[in-house]
Amino acid sequence: MLALKLQLVLDVRLHHAALGVHDLRERVFLTKKRGESLDHVLMKFLSWLLFYHPDLRIEVPADQHYKPDLVRFDERGAPLQWVDCGQTAIKKLDRIASRNRKTLIDIVKPTERELRLFKDAADSKISRPERVRYFAFRDGFLDELAELIHSRHEVEATVDGDAEALELTVDGTVVASRIVRLR
Repeated sequence: MLALKLQLVLDVRLHHAALGVHDLRERVFLTKKRGESLDHVLMKFLSWLLFYHPDLRIEVPADQHYKPDLVRFDERGAPLQWVDCGQTAIKKLDRIASRNRKTLIDIVKPTERELRLFKDAADSKISRPERVRYFAFRDGFLDELAELIHSRHEVEATVDGDAEALELTVDGTVVASRIVRLR
């Protein structure tokens, strides 16, 4: 089976109590490129919801060897926040942390097990591990979401007050997950 390119257009209505965002409406465009998994694209979208900020951008270069999945820049163009989803090499994480000494780095994995294994391996091998935060979702959540997402959708997203849970309503169908956070 070919991994074809796919364009997603998501009309989002976001409620994020922890960030003080209520009834934000925005259209989000995502492209699943050839060879890229739908899970990776969905993690970028979920990360955009979790870390929402008006300046947070998806798939924008940071003028470095590595390209973040999501990034937010300061007024001089240096990354303030770097989000990497899915497969991330520890060497890559270390280079990002070493080069971007003032950057908050968020690692997003599909499941808690993958997250814990990666964090355990990374903590002793990266410089400045205190600037790295780790996030994941419940088992099966991305699979359920992938069944609902095809091309164009209406999505209502609610991140609870402590950012410990995420509920999505995609064209009337509800899927939810707790948010696993490790420091």
